[in-house]
Amino acid sequence: MAFVIEKIPQEELAKPGAEQIGFNLKLSTDWAIDHNREAFIVANRKVGGAYEGTQVTEYYTLSWKNELVRIVADPLPKTFTENGAIMSWRVYGLTLPETLQNQRQEVLQLVRDAFSAIGEFFNGYRFISVTVEFRLPAAN
Repeated sequence: MAFVIEKIPQEELAKPGAEQIGFNLKLSTDWAIDHNREAFIVANRKVGGAYEGTQVTEYYTLSWKNELVRIVADPLPKTFTENGAIMSWRVYGLTLPETLQNQRQEVLQLVRDAFSAIGEFFNGYRFISVTVEFRLPAAN
C-alpha cells in the first residue's frame, strides 16, 4: 500500500509524545500515512510566501519505526502539460536519528512516496506527477 491522505485521528493527537511530532492543525488536519510501512508525515510549519516576498519553505515530520525524521522542503513552481500538472519539491534539510542512519536510502524513498501523496496541500492525487529533488549535505 502507498501513502494515502487521511484526517489525523484525535487519538493520535492525545498519545504521549505527540508534541514531539509537532502536529499543526492550523496548517493541516490531514496527514499522509502508509499503513503497511507504519509511516506517516505531517506538516509542522510554513514560512515565507508572496505576502513576505520570499520563497515558501515548509517543515514536515516523518514518523517511521517509532523514529522522527525532520524535513525542510521548498515547493517549486508547478509545470503544466497538456496531460496535467506536475508538482515539484526541493528537499534541502533532512535530520535522521542515529537509529536510521544505515537506512538512509529507505528514508529517502519514504520521503519521495510521502510527497507524492502530499502534492501541494495534501492533494497529490490532482497531479499527474510529483517529483522530489534532494539537495542535502553529504553528512546529514
